[in-house]
Amino acid sequence: METKANYVLIGAFTILTAVLLLLFGLWAAKYSSEKSWTEYAVIFHEPVTGLTEGSSVQYNGISVGTVESLRLAPDDPREVLARLKLQADTPVKADTKAKMSITGLTGSPFIQLTGGSPSAPRLTDVDHREVPVIRTEASALQNIADTANRLVARMDEVLSEKNVQHIARTLD
Repeated sequence: METKANYVLIGAFTILTAVLLLLFGLWAAKYSSEKSWTEYAVIFHEPVTGLTEGSSVQYNGISVGTVESLRLAPDDPREVLARLKLQADTPVKADTKAKMSITGLTGSPFIQLTGGSPSAPRLTDVDHREVPVIRTEASALQNIADTANRLVARMDEVLSEKNVQHIARTLD
């Protein structure tokens, strides 16, 4: 009986098997992660203050993905291009809208997807670009800011020098 084992051969076989198993695991993880996500783009026509890469994307209040990247549009710096990574089974329809939202008063901003009637076709069936674009609507934050700007402008008109002089004369 042989009492001397070939340790080099056993060690090489063990290392080779471990490396092959590791490579297979990495390949399987990459394959499954690519199949379970779909990319979409959103073009905002308003500031996206506080929104960052990695921010949450919610569909009717349920987290369905993240913001992959944010950048200014090269042809119009007033627009912000956001690339979203959503779960592949998210029912993004042609009439789905995106808007900025915030959790509570001090929460971090996120993108809220809403709409999407059951009879509408999927956005990927209608928009044949490489990355389909979800339409946006003005957020409540932007509506509040616009209303505040209009109120300040009206207050400036009411409290103009001419009106202040008229009020002073009336009081005299």
